[in-house]
Formats: sequence, C-alpha cells, structure tokens
Amino acid sequence: MNKSLFARNITRRDFLNGTSIGMGGMLLGLGAPTARSSALAYSPRPSLDPDWYGYGGVGDYRLSHGNTPEVVANAHRLRDREFAASFDQLESEEEYDYVIVGCGIAGLSAGLEFTKKRKNGQSCLMLDNHPIFGGEAKENEFYVNGTRLIAPQGSNGFFIPQAVDDPATAVGDPRYYAELGLPREYQLRDWPGERKPLKFCADNYGYLVKGLQERTSVGHFFNGEHPDNGTWAIDMWTKQLKNTPLSQARRESLLRWYHTGATRNYDSEAEAIADLDTMSYKEFLEKKLGFGPEAAAYSDLFLASANGLGSDATSAYAAYKLPMSGFMDMLPPELRRSSLPGGNSGFARHFLKRLIPEGIEGKDRFEDIITGRINFQALDRPGNPLRMRLSSTVLSVAHDGASDSADSVRLVYIRDGKFHAVRAKAVVMATGSWINRHVVRDLPVDLADACSKFQYAPFLVANVALNNWRFLYKLGISAAIWDRVDGDFGYTCNIRNPMQVGDYQPPLDPDKPVVLSFYTPFYYPGLTVAEQGAKGGAELLTTSYHDYERQIYAQMMKLFGSSGFNPKRDVAGIILNRWGHAYSVPYPGFYGGKGGIAPRDVIRKGYGRVAFGHSELDGLQHYGPAADEGRRAFNQAMI
Repeated sequence: MNKSLFARNITRRDFLNGTSIGMGGMLLGLGAPTARSSALAYSPRPSLDPDWYGYGGVGDYRLSHGNTPEVVANAHRLRDREFAASFDQLESEEEYDYVIVGCGIAGLSAGLEFTKKRKNGQSCLMLDNHPIFGGEAKENEFYVNGTRLIAPQGSNGFFIPQAVDDPATAVGDPRYYAELGLPREYQLRDWPGERKPLKFCADNYGYLVKGLQERTSVGHFFNGEHPDNGTWAIDMWTKQLKNTPLSQARRESLLRWYHTGATRNYDSEAEAIADLDTMSYKEFLEKKLGFGPEAAAYSDLFLASANGLGSDATSAYAAYKLPMSGFMDMLPPELRRSSLPGGNSGFARHFLKRLIPEGIEGKDRFEDIITGRINFQALDRPGNPLRMRLSSTVLSVAHDGASDSADSVRLVYIRDGKFHAVRAKAVVMATGSWINRHVVRDLPVDLADACSKFQYAPFLVANVALNNWRFLYKLGISAAIWDRVDGDFGYTCNIRNPMQVGDYQPPLDPDKPVVLSFYTPFYYPGLTVAEQGAKGGAELLTTSYHDYERQIYAQMMKLFGSSGFNPKRDVAGIILNRWGHAYSVPYPGFYGGKGGIAPRDVIRKGYGRVAFGHSELDGLQHYGPAADEGRRAFNQAMI
C-alpha cells in the first residue's frame, strides 16, 4: 500500500468546498474477531473533540448526521445524573394539551393521530433532541462535480406492501404506505446493454438476504496468507461456491444452510414465541438443525446489519420473523424491494408533510416531498395546532401530583443551554427505554424494571461519495462482502441503483459520481449481549473521524487497490453517521418466551397520563411497526 495516499492533509475544497479533513472473518467463519474475556465499558464521559463528528455534507441534514456531539453529551449527563432534580431557572413555561417527545417515525405517527383526532382548540407540541426530525430515518447529501447525491443515514429499504382499499383497517407497512400515498412504481436507472452485465441492489440490505443476493452482482473477498494476496469470488451462490477457496465440507454445509427452507410451522404467534424465544438463532441452527458454525457466521452478516448483533445474540423467534434459513423458503421473484433516495427519511418527510404542510417546500406530491427543502421556520410557528421544536432535549417528565389523579404532566427541556418547562394534559414518550428510565422521574417500579431489560447495539453508517466507481466495474460487482480479520473496517459495502425522482436524476455510470455505503455493525460473538453493546459503543464513541477515515481508505485499498482504486482521485468525501443506540436487540427472552412476560408489554401499559410508543417495542425495528406503536400510544393517551 502506498502510504503517501494517507499521509497528507487536504482541504475540503479538493472535495466539496468545505472544511479540512485528513486522507488517509466473520464471513463463513474463516476469520472471526477475537472475543475478549471482558468487554470494554463506556467511558464515563467520552471526549468528543472537534475531530469526532467530522464532515456533514451539504443541505438540510448537514448539521445532523447520526448522534450529534450535543446529543451525546446531554445523554451522558442524564445518565450520570448531572442535571438538577428540580429546575428553578426557567426561560419559559408553556401549556399544551399534548406533548410528544421524540420525532422519529413513532413520534411522527403519534403526531399524525393528533391531526386526525384533535378536538377543536386542542394543541400539541413535539420535541426532539436532534437538529432535524426523523430519528435514524435521516439522509446525507453531497454535491460532487455538479451532481446531487442523496444517501440514507440509517434505516432504509422496504418491500412494497400489498395494496389496501382502506388504510384504517390495516396495520404496519400496508397501512402507512397507503395512508402516506407512496407510489407503487418507481423509476430506476437502466443499465446500458453495451456494458458488461451488472446487477444492482435497490437498498443496502437486500444483497445480504438469501434469495435476493442473486439479484445483485456481489463479490466476496477472501483473505490470503498475506494482506496483498486475497481473492475475489463473484456471485458465489449462483456458482454454488465453486469459485471460493472453501473446503468441500464447508461448501456443502453452507449450501445446505442456504437452501434450507421452512422447518417449523406454528398455529399461533404465542406458540412460536414459547418454542423459539428460549434460544438464539445460532442455537437453533446448530442444536436443532445440526449445522456447523459457518452457517451462523454467515447469518451474522444480515442479522447484525438488521438487528444490531449476530445470531448468538438474536432470538430464534426474531429470526423466524425474518427471511432466514430454517424458517422461510426462498423469497418469490416477484417480491420487490426498494429504497427511497434518503432511505426511510422519505417516510419521515411524508409524515411531516401531513403534519405541517408548509414544513417541506413544494406541492403535496412525491417528488417535492422527497427532494424539497425543509422550511424550518414553519415547524414551530405560533398559532399552529401542532408545533415541532427541534434541538430540544427533554430532561424531566413527571406528573403534577400522584400519577393516578394528576391533571397534568410537567416536562423540562434544555435548548441552546437554557431550561424551559411545558405542562400537558397527556404525554407520548416516543423515545427509547435507554433514555426514558432517566427522564421520566415518577416512573413506576415495574416500568422502570422493564426499561432496564432492554439491550442495545450501536451502528455506524459511513457514506463515501465517489467521483467514479470504475474499480467496482472492473471487478464486475456493485456490492462487496469480505472475510473480516483484525484491523479491517466493516463487513460489507455497496452502491445502489439510484431512484430517479423529479429533477433528482443521479447517474448510474462507472465514470460518474455515486455513493458507496458501509453499513457497519459492532458484534463480538462469545460475549454477552450487554458486553457486545458496551464494547461496540466504546469503539464508536472513542474513534475520531480522522481515524475512521483512515480505516475506510485502508479497507478500500485492500479490497479495490488492485482494480485501480485511488483515494486521492476517486473519493469526494465521507460522512459518518454514528448511532449509539441504533438497535434494541431482540435477544432470547425479549418476547417473553423465557419468563412469560415480555418487558415491552409492561411498557405498553403506560401509567397515568403518560404513554410509551417506540420502534424498540416491536423487536424488529421498521417504519410500519414503529408507526403502529406511535398510533397506539397516542390513542392510549388521548383525552
């Protein structure tokens, strides 16, 4: 590797006219990361120096990519009880009928319920700690050589659901896909017939799913005895693994796993939970179906990207709800998977357009909602029945008196370093239990105990804007999976076939710009769920932008250097999206299979004038179930 590629500092003007930056296996069980005897703990107060957050791109989301330094600092101050028990120096105090805490998909759905069911004169305030709404459904934006590129910060990808005539009679994806008015047909770029054949994934997950992987040109990279002599296996599943360096025994085991369909059939969800939520998916594969460790190791690639941790930490019931071997046959070819330009930010933006029509510039049509600029001034406009206030971290929620008889709930939040109070007749906490247990001051013991049962995993999405992607074209791939060894960054990356929306017409040409996305989990088989989450969180919080940038360049040189990749020439910019509590891990017992009572069911009861609704309560976090949780919580709190 040529060190000069990483040794100098260059200005962002070399990239996108901004500030300066520096240049710089779990797969198949062949090279799993070493599990230490004990996990790293979160540092009491990570030092987030100016180099931690890094470049944010351009456009409305440039100041909010992943957890911001302010969000991280306030969360740790809450955890460490550094905020006062009472707040005397208040800048303001307001009254609303409803307050919704959290403007992710669940909170936005709760807000939509308010707009549909509000009584005359009722008001609602939505509060969120980030500079922009959406939770993890946000987007990054680049301008590269005059081309606008949009990429997801986190959640993205969906199957187009079955059409419904009346959304009110449906739940989950079908309900909200119809209610929000999403199209049922999308325009992608055609791949020119004169070029070598190449297949593209529409999102950042499908190429990891059996039955869908064959629809993408995927390269698997296997390490050799020396760092510079690894080998590629292109479309290895289509070729029955014959082009891999695996032994015949491992090939046969993996092929058997890959082609194993549904082996269980249950009469009810309760029966499935009772049988499967008592074990991990790894235990199910190895103890119930007799597979070797390579099956669980390959399963980890998708499970860790979809759930935060791998098969050893994921309930077999959670795997049963996903397209995993042993529980599901091959997906039908007519099943269509898509991703909006900014991932699930497209759903968040559609919610906002319903809540505050002037919140996004343009008409109430798909192309304007997806590509229009956000009108921040419209979000918190006095006189609106629903107002959204961003960069507002809620520090305290408590009833004015006993929760079973109080007429109101008092909230205190911090914004621009100043404390503000709000009184409401009802509150929806559309936030995760990791924060609720510290914010809700009069939380009953049983709910506090249920909140403590949730386990979380961090996640990093690194979006690399490229001037060109000739090095991928030369290999004949649009997605890569590698046999990870110590010192490697990530596990997978891919470019999408970009959706064409109105005036947003990104190219699909090896000589033109594109975004290469690394969806990067932190999982360490052999450690407990809590230890894996803590160790991953420590890495996420203590690694600087500069160090991650160097790791990404080094990984790309390792994978693509031989096919012509040159970071000085080919990379236009990198945005890191760090999510400290990206996933609520659906560990064995999460659904109540071990003890009979699931913590999520306790939390769903709420108490007094406070209701809880968040994507974590479903166990498999996705826009449809998240919206269901928000709707349920609002209706529970409705006055």
